[in-house]
Amino acid sequence: MENISRIKEKCVGCKSCAQSCPKHCISMVENKEGFWYPSVDEESCIECKVCLKKCPVENTEFHRNEPYKVWAWRNKNDVDIMRSASGGAADSAAKTMLQMGGVVYGAAYDEQLAVSHIEVTDEAEREKLQSSKYVQSDPKDSYAKVKQRLSEGKTVLFTGTPCQIAGLYAFLGGNPENLYTVDLICHGVPSPKFFKKYLEYQNKQTAGRVIYFNFRSKDKRGWGTQYLLKTKTKTKT
Repeated sequence: MENISRIKEKCVGCKSCAQSCPKHCISMVENKEGFWYPSVDEESCIECKVCLKKCPVENTEFHRNEPYKVWAWRNKNDVDIMRSASGGAADSAAKTMLQMGGVVYGAAYDEQLAVSHIEVTDEAEREKLQSSKYVQSDPKDSYAKVKQRLSEGKTVLFTGTPCQIAGLYAFLGGNPENLYTVDLICHGVPSPKFFKKYLEYQNKQTAGRVIYFNFRSKDKRGWGTQYLLKTKTKTKT
C-alpha cells in the first residue's frame, strides 16, 4: 500500500505521520533497539497519503532555510547557567517567551525518567526543560497541541532535535509567523529503551531506584561531561 510504511529504516521517529493520519490508523512501535517506527493498520488505511505528505524524510525542500543572522548566545543568569548543560541559551529563550505570554514546548523527564515533550505555560515549570537530555524524546501529541495554540493566536517556542523540528514544520505544512523553533546540533540519539536499561543497571549498582538524573552536571566540577544521579539515599557522579 502507498503509505508511510514504505520509508522503513529512513524513519526518524518524529511521529508527524501518526499525528496527521485522519483515520488514526498509524501507531508507533519500538524495534528491537527501542526506536519508534510507524505501523499501519492496513485494513483502516485509505491510502490518502497524508502521512507521506507530512513526513520530513519524504519532503525535504520546505525546511531548507538560510539563517537570517548568526549570534553567539550565553545566558547571563548564573543560576540558570548552572542548571543548564551548556550556556543556557534555550532556557533564556524559553524564559523570554513565557514572560511575553507565549507557550513553550521542550523535553522533560517524567516520574520514571522517561523523556517526552511537554507544554510549559508558567515560569515555575520552566526548570523541567533545563539541561540536555541525551536520549530520544517522545513528541507524543505535541505537534497537534502546537497547531491548536497557534490557531488560538498564541506565540509558540518549540525546542528539539532537527528531526523533531522538521517533523513539526511538516505537520503544520508551513512556517507560521508566531512559531519560533530551536533545533540542536545533533549527532544522533540513544533510544529510550537503551536509557531505561541503563537506569535499571544503575538501580542495581546503587541498591535503590534512581529518581534524578543529569547527563551534564556542573555541581562539582563546573563545565564538563560529568553525570549526576540520585536515589532517595545516595548521590553518584
